[in-house]
Amino acid sequence: MRRFVALILFCVVMLTAEETKQNIEVTAKTLHSTKTVVTGSDGVVVYYNDTVIKADKAVYNKETQLLTLDGKVEMIGYKGSKEHTSHMEIQTQSNEVKFKELFLVSKNDVWLYANRAHRLDGNYTFGRTVLSSCNANDPLWKMIAEHSKYDSEDEYMKIYNAKVYFKDVPVVYTPYMAFSTNNKRRSGLLFPLFGYSSNEGFIYEQPVYWAISDSMDIEVNPQIRTNRGYGMYGTYRFVDSNHSKGALRIGYFKDKEAYVLEHNLPEDVHYGVEFNYESTKLFSDKLSGDYTDGLYINSTFLNDIDYLNLQKSTLTHFGLSPLQESRLNYFLHNNDYYAGINAKYFIDTRKVNNDDTLQILPSAQFHKYLDHIFVDNFTYSADLKLNNLYRVEGSTLQQAELKVPFEYTTSFFDDFVNITLGETLYYSKNFFGNEEYVHDTYAYFSSSTKAKLFTDLTKKYDTFTHVLQPSLQYFRPGAESQRPTEFDMLSDSQKELFTVGLPEENYLLSLGHYFYDENMKLRFYQRFSQNYYNRRAVKLADFTNEMQYNIKNWQFYNNTVYAHEFKEIREISSRISFNEKMYRFSIGHTYKQQLPDQTLIVPANDLNFNFGYHYNNNISFNGAITYNIDDALSKQWSFGGMYKQDCWSMKVSLRRVITPRPTGETLDDTFFVQFNFIPFLTVGSN
Repeated sequence: MRRFVALILFCVVMLTAEETKQNIEVTAKTLHSTKTVVTGSDGVVVYYNDTVIKADKAVYNKETQLLTLDGKVEMIGYKGSKEHTSHMEIQTQSNEVKFKELFLVSKNDVWLYANRAHRLDGNYTFGRTVLSSCNANDPLWKMIAEHSKYDSEDEYMKIYNAKVYFKDVPVVYTPYMAFSTNNKRRSGLLFPLFGYSSNEGFIYEQPVYWAISDSMDIEVNPQIRTNRGYGMYGTYRFVDSNHSKGALRIGYFKDKEAYVLEHNLPEDVHYGVEFNYESTKLFSDKLSGDYTDGLYINSTFLNDIDYLNLQKSTLTHFGLSPLQESRLNYFLHNNDYYAGINAKYFIDTRKVNNDDTLQILPSAQFHKYLDHIFVDNFTYSADLKLNNLYRVEGSTLQQAELKVPFEYTTSFFDDFVNITLGETLYYSKNFFGNEEYVHDTYAYFSSSTKAKLFTDLTKKYDTFTHVLQPSLQYFRPGAESQRPTEFDMLSDSQKELFTVGLPEENYLLSLGHYFYDENMKLRFYQRFSQNYYNRRAVKLADFTNEMQYNIKNWQFYNNTVYAHEFKEIREISSRISFNEKMYRFSIGHTYKQQLPDQTLIVPANDLNFNFGYHYNNNISFNGAITYNIDDALSKQWSFGGMYKQDCWSMKVSLRRVITPRPTGETLDDTFFVQFNFIPFLTVGSN
């Protein structure tokens, strides 16, 4: 009889479904029916479109075509989500659904609770909303909003008047926020950045993101620094092919007058433009032959180095030094030839203007790869460079350089001994401009000879393999010719643009040897070299020795440069490091001194220590410190940790960094904390 009743209810609903063109099936163990209303209870199951709904009670009105479900209502299958509610109304003709006390769990384990909800064509409108991905009984973090909207087709959420709570403590408020619940890029406000700096006060940055298309986007970053000023950066990123991409950034920041006076800054506004572009294929597809080409642009134009210091995340450049370098490189090559064009533009932010700064605009290189002539072991190559050194004020230079090395290599005693004999020819032609000179052209020719005796020996033992590579090289300067005068007779402004001259006669002894274990993993290596100048008063040049020993998880490294002339160590670098699954550390020492033959060396005597420790799968710590032994002062340091669970993680660090400025370097203490609300929310501060 129960099967018969359930079948009656099934048939009634199916008849209605045919009229409304909807696929609805309802089964129940108990049925009560009138002329207009069918009521089912006890094990109600509804098959509606692509979903399955279970309920304690179902009421279907044949006149209004409204299906009402009450009790413990569970809905599974719509867009991979699970929905629980105490009351659901489905308008079968229009697919409109209303909920009371809706609990929704998405396919990526984000859950949402709303006191009321409405769905039409996959679009949800929620009342007061609680959102999280933690345990629903006691979530570590949650977001509470006055109301929200969700587009299940685009998987996009909009939240209004929302507070994010860590436990019961509010950590951030936003009047509006929109985000994607999948990995697809979306336009909208990104999470703001908060921070504190000992010099600049509290920092607030609100990123605005515009996903223009799948291949381009724009991010605008207005910021306020309470003790310093305000500004804005904008970044346009694009991908114009499957082998090329680029980024354009423009920025401006205005300092407060009090901050400028306190820090003695030369500028109260900081602005600039940056453009990066790279392509691994430009014209090679249109050329006949096996050619490969590429283009690389990395450019920065700014009025002050603080334009870079004030960015939260910087584009890739050549450091934050006061001297900024922009580069353009293009190359084209095949198996036989190489051609390249490159340009370099320098901005020295320490100067009022850069009219006297030397620029390379541009230089070109043509190279013939190593090839043999007459016999296989007689080889040559050729290298031609065209340089244009330009500036508004001061001497300029246009230069052509040609270098052609010839080498003959042979072996003796069954390849145990190898000998290379070589001759290198060099010619350059120089044209000077932008000033008056006694000689506005200069040509130079030279030749040099080298001989090298070397071998490469490998011997395998029971538990290790030893590779030995000794060599002895002799270099002898040859003839040289200069026209119309000697290099020393040129003016100082001409000589500062280039150098010529033959290296001294010398011998170079070098040795490298390597030990590998039975699995061919490198266990130990050592490389040393020593030059001997027979025409000098001090015949021995600097001795260099580098070695590293690897044993299990340990590494021991040392590199030493010893100056025989002064009987002093010029430079030494040592490091001991250990890496294990749960922890790692490294301690090193760097020593560098300025000896009388060098003027541009920055002395150093620093201890460096860094570590990382994983207490368990949830907690980890890390830190680093640079300590100057001479000044008994820690120059830079940082200490932080991370706590991670399935639904959230937190990173915290306190650090002191050196910030380059036009007037020198300043120390800045910063505090960094970042909350990551898995899988889609991040709140960071710095």
